[in-house]
Amino acid sequence: MKKEKMLEMFQKLGKVLMAPVLILPISGILVGVGSAFSNPNLIKAAPVLGSKFFIYLFTLMKDAGNVVNNHIPIIFAISIAYGFAKSEKGTAALSGFLGYMTMNAVMGSFLTMLGTINPEELLTGQRSILGILTLDTGVFGGIIIGLIVSYLHNKYYKIELPSVISLFNGTRFIPAITILVSSLVGLAMAFIFPPIQNVLNMSSEFIVATGSLGSFAYGTLERLLLPFGLHHFIYLPFFFTSLGGTEEIGGQVVEGAVNIYNAILNTPGQHFDISVSRFLMNGKVIFAMFGLPGAALAMYKTALPENRKKIGSLMITAVIPCALMGISEPLEYSFLFVAPVLFGIHAILSGLAYFLTYIVSFNVVGSASFGGPFMSLIFNGILGADKGSNWLWVFPLGALYFFGYYFIFKFAIVRWNLKTPGKELEEATTSDNSENSQSDAFLQTLIQAVGGKENISKVDACFTRLRLTLEDPQNVENSDYFKNELNANGVVNVPSGIQIIYGNKAAVYKTELREYLDME
Repeated sequence: MKKEKMLEMFQKLGKVLMAPVLILPISGILVGVGSAFSNPNLIKAAPVLGSKFFIYLFTLMKDAGNVVNNHIPIIFAISIAYGFAKSEKGTAALSGFLGYMTMNAVMGSFLTMLGTINPEELLTGQRSILGILTLDTGVFGGIIIGLIVSYLHNKYYKIELPSVISLFNGTRFIPAITILVSSLVGLAMAFIFPPIQNVLNMSSEFIVATGSLGSFAYGTLERLLLPFGLHHFIYLPFFFTSLGGTEEIGGQVVEGAVNIYNAILNTPGQHFDISVSRFLMNGKVIFAMFGLPGAALAMYKTALPENRKKIGSLMITAVIPCALMGISEPLEYSFLFVAPVLFGIHAILSGLAYFLTYIVSFNVVGSASFGGPFMSLIFNGILGADKGSNWLWVFPLGALYFFGYYFIFKFAIVRWNLKTPGKELEEATTSDNSENSQSDAFLQTLIQAVGGKENISKVDACFTRLRLTLEDPQNVENSDYFKNELNANGVVNVPSGIQIIYGNKAAVYKTELREYLDME
């Protein structure tokens, strides 16, 4: 039973996260196009792209897209809190945002006081989130807060507190309890996350020392750690420190894979070095340009016929930034939460791509520092053939990965009946009316007292009054009826409807009445 419950929760989580996932493709396209046409090599080939107009245009495109890309964890926290909330979803969404920011504020402030975070010199895995210096917990942090907030919301959004603190009755209690609990989560994460980051830093030495096996580990870990926001620890140390190599090029000593590769590009007669290229995501050229598009085709083919048009549009918009710029998250997140086993397979295949490209000395790199897979293939691969790019390997490896991903994903989806996008029928939303029959009887009496369901156009509440906006304000019972039959403290008739005085219970009755009437 527990296993079934867990599976059901993961499936629901996947559905809830489809909302933010559907935002990612457009942001990926904006960033991808903006970055691609800002590539220095492309500007050299087409100088008109270096004009102020195009510089401003593509910069604005990247900035607009990065609003989403840089804040995915926040979007996840809000979406999960909203999606799992039974009712009063607006309050849940607000609390999701407050919870995520509170966790980061407490965690960041505590680690700054301990000296772990130095505001003057942020280390890998430390960043500013909406002005708060903290650890980057990735979408993992957003998911944790979203689940916690949705649990608190569903448990307490109808709470009735003692009169001395009745100000926090009902939904007003949710932001308050969220801030308190998220503060504790922030303190816990301050102790949990740094040791994990230290272990990942230590794993870099293993990757350097083990050649092709290290390349496999590098690619696999970089993907596996993506949902936890820890993938930076895999590649950034190699990008900019001596872990990525130290070489003398053109009479100058250069360290870090990015700097070495750039120096090779700018030095005539200097050849590429696979021990450097492997750290700059040469494997990503293969799985992002060919593998994941194959996976997208498999998900399209296995979708229900009535869903294929919708899923086809989703897959196309996700494949474009993935293949062109290596922005693979929109595509990966479409199956990560609904079918985690597919993400595990994808991570292993990604590691294998790094292994194969190392073996054949494929020196075309896929890092965004060099324009992403497609631009790098053109300018560093084809145009860098004399430097030993070995770019022709893209054809056999690309074909292998496209069809490999397609058939593996299709087999896994069908064999295990994985609920990838488009595999499920839309479910009709049903409400659970078995919770409290006594409460239902009270609400039915209240609704009849104000002229029936059709007469109610809006339900709201202030601190003490249940405020109902009515189609016909005259079609209500007299004040004595509300006092005697509905335990009201008083009634105020207004031109737009009626205000029923219930004291600290007004907010709770508002929520229950909205639920009963299917209002949000």
